[in-house]
Amino acid sequence: MAITDSNPGSDINDTRGSRMQASLWGGPFLMGLLVALVGVVALGAVVLTSVLSVIFYGAMLVVAGIFEVVHAFRVRKTGPFLLFLLGGILSIVVGAVVLARPGVGLVALTLLLAGYFFASGLFRSITSISDRYAGWGWDFAYGIVSVVLGAIIFAQMPASSLWALGVVVGVEILVRGISIMAGSLAVRGAMRKLHA
Repeated sequence: MAITDSNPGSDINDTRGSRMQASLWGGPFLMGLLVALVGVVALGAVVLTSVLSVIFYGAMLVVAGIFEVVHAFRVRKTGPFLLFLLGGILSIVVGAVVLARPGVGLVALTLLLAGYFFASGLFRSITSISDRYAGWGWDFAYGIVSVVLGAIIFAQMPASSLWALGVVVGVEILVRGISIMAGSLAVRGAMRKLHA
């Protein structure tokens, strides 16, 4: 006498559950993979990435300035009207200058980036030596690398403005994609342990 499954719909439910579990980690993994590929492309074309980043920055300044001016008129009776108005106008003007002269904006942003690397690296290395907390050696090494990177960017100005911003943006996009993929794989591992 053959034994039949008393619940024929269980296979269908298991299949649906597996698909839903796969979509919980598969979608983010695919998105992370695409983001990482965009990062690789950005690193392959650092000059274009630098110029596009400056244009995007200028456009965002103009948009933020418009919103700030609009907000100034909305709070003109209850808030600091003049502060918002002048801040918005300044953002619009700086954004328009960056959009009109992206080369100048690129040099300015590269100088700002180099200054940030140099100052933050110097601060981190001095703090790690003076405090000697757990793992201070890694922070000291990070600080030294940051100082050297800032000095290299300063020393190679204005030529470094063509690659520095593009490299930073490309690395950021690549690392973001890798971290999304790692997070989705961690979710898959946790789901497998949960259903084991």
